[in-house]
Amino acid sequence: MDYQQMGQSLKAISDENRMLILKYLSKEALCICEFTELLDMSQPAISQHMRKLKQAQWICEEKRGRWTIWSLNKEHGLFDVLVTLLAMLPEPERTVESLIAEGKKVNCT
Repeated sequence: MDYQQMGQSLKAISDENRMLILKYLSKEALCICEFTELLDMSQPAISQHMRKLKQAQWICEEKRGRWTIWSLNKEHGLFDVLVTLLAMLPEPERTVESLIAEGKKVNCT
């Protein structure tokens, strides 16, 4: 990894919403429709955040029928650093468990 790659990787996670996305993905793989509920954002807005994270290779996508399931890229050169940084952050107010309790957890399979 060179200086430019490091800068691009860190810039991609410098947004609060992208940090939240990564925090959620540190727990489990999720679909964009779940992020719309968790972050109270539109699907296009979340897709833009996902595009930036994917370009920086922080996340991976897996197609399941018409759904795309997102997960952290464990092969990223800074994966261990990312996990350490995410562990320092508080847990988000909304959780996947709260979506389940509210009946808003989507089964994207």
